Amino acid sequence: MAWLNELSARQGCKVSLSQVPASQWENIKRMGMDAVWLMGMWERSPVSQIEARKAEILRRECEKILPDFQIADLGGSPYAVRSYSPDPQFGDTNDLRALKKTLNDIGLRLILDFVPNHTACDHHWVREHPEYYINASPGSAGTCPDGFFRATSTQRRICIAHGKDPYFPPWTDTAQLNYGKRDTHEAMKEALQSISELCDGLRCDMAMLVLNDVFGKTWAQYLTAMEEPQEFWPYAINSIRDIRANFTFIAESYWGLEKQLLEAGFNYSYDKDFYDALINSDVESLKNQLSRALADQERLLRFLENHDEARAMDVFGRDRIKAAMVIHATVPGARLWYHGQFEGRRMRVPVQLRRAPEEPPDKDILEFSAKLLEQTGQPIFHEGLWQMCAVDGWLDNQSCKSLLAWGLQHGRERALIAVNFSDIPSQGRIRFPRSWFGATGNLKMTDPIKEEKYSARIEDAETQGLYVGLKPWDFHFFHIHFD
Repeated sequence: MAWLNELSARQGCKVSLSQVPASQWENIKRMGMDAVWLMGMWERSPVSQIEARKAEILRRECEKILPDFQIADLGGSPYAVRSYSPDPQFGDTNDLRALKKTLNDIGLRLILDFVPNHTACDHHWVREHPEYYINASPGSAGTCPDGFFRATSTQRRICIAHGKDPYFPPWTDTAQLNYGKRDTHEAMKEALQSISELCDGLRCDMAMLVLNDVFGKTWAQYLTAMEEPQEFWPYAINSIRDIRANFTFIAESYWGLEKQLLEAGFNYSYDKDFYDALINSDVESLKNQLSRALADQERLLRFLENHDEARAMDVFGRDRIKAAMVIHATVPGARLWYHGQFEGRRMRVPVQLRRAPEEPPDKDILEFSAKLLEQTGQPIFHEGLWQMCAVDGWLDNQSCKSLLAWGLQHGRERALIAVNFSDIPSQGRIRFPRSWFGATGNLKMTDPIKEEKYSARIEDAETQGLYVGLKPWDFHFFHIHFD
């Protein structure tokens, strides 16, 4: 929503999905992106809007980033879905179909959201099918238990739980679906099928919450038995793949449940461990993660920021941001780049806020991002073989422990990335995989981002390792050529 309103302000008129200039999508493709994830396309909930406008903490957060904030700037949450039809302010189903075709025609895929754990409190199922939700009976005074709301259905007056993550308070603008019920599985599968024709893939919000073991533990006191013992995800994903074999499923996942969701059929899963290791400058953890089997890493979605996290520029700061971006851009797996990240934006915009604050682009980060994307758009970074490199040091100098290094090979092309992800100067020797060069003579190493050049003898690099010395938070981004 904020992006379209920002675009509308630049155009001088309201811009809907069908009116987004083609140049916007073409520029995204030129930057090397494969897909566009659009948040908040589904019908917003008036109840969610009321809840947002009542939330004092949210209002204070918005006032902090928008000096001219008005209560009307707050809309409903995109994750309290009232209906899986496009929100009228963005367009209609035909607009969404047309957008998918526009993106597909230039080589981009369209990713939308699916929210499996809950619906908005004013979803029509609450009235028509309260059995789809976690229920409780009102108390003697007609009140609901904490975390529930009073719902009037066509059948009876009942209490329905608000959706929640077991480690946090309930989301008070949502209604918790009951994945112990066969009818709930069927209804959500049909919802998936209906929206799958409008996009090329879905990012599934908090996907781990509907795994049987997680769901069962979260709602144990309200479940007499799991009527539907099968896992929802394999059942639902396979039903879509029977119709659309190349449809992409992305799991938002935490608590180390990535593997379980990938085994359930997801193409990709969030890699929160990678993000946390970067945030904490935990080089040892990064090395362990990047030493895992390549096939496993390639199914992870890695990010430096998203709508739930603070802005990368704010978290990493000017000292660390470029090194973090180089790591993120060159490791295996899918990569998520968030709107405003390339401009170095620092203000996180709550998902309920209709408009974002004006932030002038950080010219240094904007120029750096352009160079980085240009280089990582080369075939070697998409088709090359990625290999982790060991780095060692000397008995009296173990600063090498702060160094990360990996290489890529594609035909006779070679690329080498070396990063000092620490606040101390670091030196070490990079050890290459056996026969990695497959040649003799000299190496010519060119860093197109920093505009530096180095040379070395292949024999020395193979037998002694390639010496690197890097300042704190510095990197080498080498294209390697043979004499």
